[in-house]
Amino acid sequence: MAHADLAILGGVGILAVACLVVCGIYLYWSSDRYRDRQQRLETPISGTQAAEQNDEQFSEPGATMGTQLSHRCKTSLYRAVFNNAHDESIVFLFAGGRDDARKRATGALGAIHGIAAHEVSLSNLASFGELVDVGVSEDEELRIFEMAWKGADVSAWAEHPLFLTDDPSLIGKWAELYADLARELAVSAIDRARD
Repeated sequence: MAHADLAILGGVGILAVACLVVCGIYLYWSSDRYRDRQQRLETPISGTQAAEQNDEQFSEPGATMGTQLSHRCKTSLYRAVFNNAHDESIVFLFAGGRDDARKRATGALGAIHGIAAHEVSLSNLASFGELVDVGVSEDEELRIFEMAWKGADVSAWAEHPLFLTDDPSLIGKWAELYADLARELAVSAIDRARD
């Protein structure tokens, strides 16, 4: 009986994450930045001119994404790394403080993975402010997704994070980040193909 309940809870969790991703994509599509990009695409210009315009836009000092994180994110967001036997996962959640964040994360992850809360292994628990302080991105809000650096450049971003929150601005920001990373990868591939 308990296994069936956990399977149902897991299914509901997966469905909730899928819904949040869809909401993030919807928020991105309704953002001013997306509308500006669509408007630029409707204007007939060559591919080279478009690439140059995008490079100029994203190389400007202080360039930020369209979605801005909510006040709640800036005051209550925590990120932790959940270490399990096979890999690790990045977890985002809201809490009133560090101890509360650890308690909430271990309780939720224990329920999701069917283990006791005291068996949940968390590391690198950090608040929004701490993540901003150690990050390097020009858009300070993106710093919460940074995982590794090479000098002044981000070398790894949070991949497939688990959002234990329903805040649409957080999911929208992550969706925009990965849309921009995909754009950069595509532009790089096009440039390599031209050479």
